[in-house]
Amino acid sequence: MEYKTRQAAVCLFATFLLLGLALPVAAGDDNRALIDKLVERGILTEEDAAELLDEHEPADEIVERYPGMQYEPAVPIADEQFRARVNKFAMETADGQHRFGMRGRLMVDGAYVGAPSLSTDDERDDRGDIARYGTILRRARLGALGIMWDRWEWQMEVDFRDDEVRFANAYMAYLFDSGRLAVGHFKEPFSMESSTSSRRISFIERASPIDAYRPSRELGVMYETLVPDYYAAIGIFGGDGVARNRDVTEGYSVAGRASFAPLFDADRGQWSHLGVSANYRKNAFEYERSRGRAREYEPVRMRTRLGTRAVDGRLIGENDMEAVKDWTTFALEGGWGQGPFSIQGEYVQQNLSRDPDARGFDNPDVTSMTSEGWYAQVSYFLTGETRNYRPYSGDFARTQILNPFSQGGSGAWEMLARYAVADSMEHHEPDDRQKLNHWTLGLNWYPEEDILLKLNLMYVDAERGEDLINGGPKTWDTWVVAARFQYEF
Repeated sequence: MEYKTRQAAVCLFATFLLLGLALPVAAGDDNRALIDKLVERGILTEEDAAELLDEHEPADEIVERYPGMQYEPAVPIADEQFRARVNKFAMETADGQHRFGMRGRLMVDGAYVGAPSLSTDDERDDRGDIARYGTILRRARLGALGIMWDRWEWQMEVDFRDDEVRFANAYMAYLFDSGRLAVGHFKEPFSMESSTSSRRISFIERASPIDAYRPSRELGVMYETLVPDYYAAIGIFGGDGVARNRDVTEGYSVAGRASFAPLFDADRGQWSHLGVSANYRKNAFEYERSRGRAREYEPVRMRTRLGTRAVDGRLIGENDMEAVKDWTTFALEGGWGQGPFSIQGEYVQQNLSRDPDARGFDNPDVTSMTSEGWYAQVSYFLTGETRNYRPYSGDFARTQILNPFSQGGSGAWEMLARYAVADSMEHHEPDDRQKLNHWTLGLNWYPEEDILLKLNLMYVDAERGEDLINGGPKTWDTWVVAARFQYEF
């Protein structure tokens, strides 16, 4: 009798040991089936089964903080067992308090210029040859991002293009229930086209006036909303990038942007957008003590190119502006989409003030300058997709492909057209005044959601100078063909 009691005890111990090893790795339905079988055979009592099922109940589902907004740092990982994913690698603790992810992008560009001679990136009438064709590694970024203690979002991203390593995003932000407060290096809030990631813009490069006049990334502090129906942001930023010069007093800017969606219905593929941006910047300077502490301001560069960087033709801002003490930039934004069709456009104006007492000031007739431009573009998906507009940030996310190439489909095909104008004819140097009219036809193929091929056919009509170049302005027009292969992970 004593022997049978010991044998039964050993069997019961072995059973519980096997259950302890098996239950953590078994799926929920398999747990219940195994325990029901043991109860049926009399090895476990009903009380034992209830206790085990309660002990090994799967963790509560993580609730999405910003439902329906696709806000990347806080989107829950779908796999509840392991809470990790391979594509756009991310992993998190079971309670969702801590998260770590990696991401990257690569963009390889090539371009061909039909008439490279006598381009307007040179003020001389008989000069200005640029390359006929070229290739470039436009972006090669690698970044890590995550959340700590449920509320602290962070990101570190660097770009390896142009044989240099540059910071893209490097910040930490505190997540409130309806917004976030960020400190670090990131974009100043400005423009729908500028705010949209380079992974999501429709053409190879942003529209000429946005590319020329938008602010850059800077070190700063910014608060922005995280609510479903509208977007608002305001920030204060430094003015000399991440580099330091002990003699330079860095400038600063105050920047703000707001937008909302008068009409938005994701289920019907309907969206609309209205927005406004404003940016005031005080220029960086150093004192010139030999002239009674007169200020020497940093050169100001507002530049755009051919619509591609693979050939470096500088059609706006080929020469910097000097003695600029401050400037203000405004933008008006609008867009509308219905199913596969969409249209968007923006107007931007920039007003620059010069300091007559600054070192380097010349041409006393020009104490202020105004540059402006606008663009309008249309897009149509031949395969039925819809641009993924996000009201909560006033920009665009990744397009959802209906029939990916990997599943036997043709991917997504998109046709585009854009017209853009950038006017910097009020440069203080008459020879450096430039204007650009830019037409673009585009064809995009998305074989998968993370792979994109772009083809742009562009016509460039450029003008430079006034009556000092051979009795009139220098003009140049040419066709440009550019292509891009990009992927992200």
